[in-house]
Amino acid sequence: MASGCVAVVDPYSTGCCVALECHKRGYKVIAMWSKDASDELKMHRPTSCDDLVYYSELTEKSSIADTAAALKHAAGEHEIVACMVGGESGVPLADALSEHLKVQTNGTQIPQRRDKKIQQELVKAAGLRSVRQAGGTSLSDVSDFLASEPMPVVVKPVESAGSDGVKLCHTKEEAEEHFKLLMSAQQKVGSQGAAVLCQEFLKGKEYVIDHVSVDGKHKTVMVWVYDKRAVNGAAFVYHGMLPVDSESPEAKVMIPYVRGVLDALQIKNGPTHGEVMMTADGPCLVEMNCRAHGGDGTWGPLAKALTGGYCQIDAAADSFLDHAAFNKLPDKMPSPFRATGQEVMLVSFTEGTVTETPGYQKIRELPSFVYLEASVKVGGKIERTTDLFSNVGSCILMHQDPVVLAKDVESIRQMEQDYSMFDLDESPLTLRRPRADSTVTKTAIQAHAVVGAEVAVAGRGRTYSRDREDMETASPRQRTGSLTEGEDFIVVVDPYSTGCCLAHECSKRGFKVIAMWSKEASDELKSHKPLSCADLVYHAELTESSTIEDTAAAVKASVSSGTLVACMVGGESGVPTADTLSEFLKLRTNGTQIPQRRDKKIQQELVKEKGLRSVRQAGGKLLSDVDEFLKSEEMPVVVKPVESAGSDGVKLCHSYQEAVDHFHVLMNAQQKVGSQGAAVLCQEFLKGKEYVVDHVSQDGVHKTVMVWVYDKRPTNGAAFVYYGMVPVDANSEEAKLLIKYTQGVLDALRLHNGPSHGEIMMTSDGPCLVE
Repeated sequence: MASGCVAVVDPYSTGCCVALECHKRGYKVIAMWSKDASDELKMHRPTSCDDLVYYSELTEKSSIADTAAALKHAAGEHEIVACMVGGESGVPLADALSEHLKVQTNGTQIPQRRDKKIQQELVKAAGLRSVRQAGGTSLSDVSDFLASEPMPVVVKPVESAGSDGVKLCHTKEEAEEHFKLLMSAQQKVGSQGAAVLCQEFLKGKEYVIDHVSVDGKHKTVMVWVYDKRAVNGAAFVYHGMLPVDSESPEAKVMIPYVRGVLDALQIKNGPTHGEVMMTADGPCLVEMNCRAHGGDGTWGPLAKALTGGYCQIDAAADSFLDHAAFNKLPDKMPSPFRATGQEVMLVSFTEGTVTETPGYQKIRELPSFVYLEASVKVGGKIERTTDLFSNVGSCILMHQDPVVLAKDVESIRQMEQDYSMFDLDESPLTLRRPRADSTVTKTAIQAHAVVGAEVAVAGRGRTYSRDREDMETASPRQRTGSLTEGEDFIVVVDPYSTGCCLAHECSKRGFKVIAMWSKEASDELKSHKPLSCADLVYHAELTESSTIEDTAAAVKASVSSGTLVACMVGGESGVPTADTLSEFLKLRTNGTQIPQRRDKKIQQELVKEKGLRSVRQAGGKLLSDVDEFLKSEEMPVVVKPVESAGSDGVKLCHSYQEAVDHFHVLMNAQQKVGSQGAAVLCQEFLKGKEYVVDHVSQDGVHKTVMVWVYDKRPTNGAAFVYYGMVPVDANSEEAKLLIKYTQGVLDALRLHNGPSHGEIMMTSDGPCLVE
């Protein structure tokens, strides 16, 4: 059994796993917490380390001499045989303390080795590819760089871990704002008030190269490629890691490059974790982390299987405690790997208090399951994942059949997307069209702190303006111009739901409103008036006649000597009549050049013609119209009416027979919104996050008034149940893509005037129209 003490500085995340490895070898482990280690970091212990008991826990003193004295006192009669770094914040203290104690060390000849700006300067001085950059503590230090560097740029703390504080900024103003935020904020890992770094945005694939070194001899223990994606308003969210063969072309280039970086930074001992971008002109350092690979060490079991028995955690212990074992390690990991697998990091797209964790159990039942880091407990709170710290767990999957492995990964991703990973402390509300006797309970809506695009809202009911005391005295906004109140008329076709709110707004502005009910509007829809519109009184209510001429004549008779200034759509079923009537009356219109603009099949065809991403689909009135598609398309598929609103009639079908049955149901049923016997559409199931992009247009000029993200979940046997909506920041990565795409869709559909409501799925290959 080994003897002696090992000091591990800031042993959180994988640093705790390194401490545990030392403990298992018989050493007495002392946790030394640096001044920069927050209480939150001290609590960050992987579940795999629950049994670890420290010999002593200390906090850094005012001087290195005092810190060393405290460490020696805690060790007592036991020799301090090693002082190694655990977490990123402990790098400076570990270097200084190990040097002072005259044990194996990287020393302090580079006093700020963790500083990403200094790293790049040293790499550049060594003749290796480095990023263009500028950094400092005031905006003047980076203003010239931000003015000259092509956007986007990366703005991040000079000392960080994971993607903490890292933001991709698309304008100079956005970069300056984030610079100020970082200078004023305490980072979870790093020093308060640390400098900020602005760098060129490296385009390429990001890799991780893990080494362990002894006296300048570097051994590559693993190469990984990150799966990072832009979600939840953050540009760099970890979704997982995949191993890279050491004999692959990429690894052959990156391994010698990273070893050159280690030499440039004079890192001679211990574990390192280099993040490198493979750009068009070769590998380029993103940052070198002077400690073991993070992520709570959950990748350890996978790495051991891939290499045939070792990983960076035990190799790190070898580098300080067993040089003979280190010398036996190969120069780089074996090729081919001894297993097939990957790490999947779990991402949350919602927030709340967890009541159950059914997704964890489903992961454990997957054929490729090996290990789960179940970091969320019942009663704990989850938030939308924006960085490594807000991941909701990770798992290791391995299987000899790559097809099985890929299927299991997709199963996990689907649980994330449909919110079935966790049960939260809230009651689901299935959104259906309210009946005439519907009631709404007044529910307080409480605003919480806003971070980026995230807004937490308590409550499920909608609060209307007429229910709010603070708005009771507010006078309606009056229209301006030459129109004379009482003489001007507006037709709203099918004014139910929000269409009724639109009619109400016109009434409050002094217009006389005529309700025109289309042939497709059922009595149920006509009775659908929101509580906020209870005091709305129409000038007249008309029903569409058999011809457009007769319908227009009825409108003109109601207007009499007044002036008809607009004809607009209210509810979904009124679109054809509103387009036809406004065109016939020579008012501002979207026209009838696309006679079935509301038809979801036609929408997709027009979008495809425009060169935009569209869904694979088939539609028609007969099963023979869709049979070939259903037999060839991968299940599940979405089956829905070509004309619908909300999730009315929409079903996710998991087999050919289920799709056929639902096709017949839709063809025989009267849709609440749409024509009896209307065609049915069968579409590919889009996998991703669904957003809503709301526009208002005038003569082809589109203005984005809001972007939302739906909270939809499978509940009560239905695949798509609405739980709510969350607003999305217009400057988020998702919104920038969605807005441009949706405006292209509006042009493709020739929607030049009025409000529109685009439902868009953000798939792995970009935004795609749902409807």
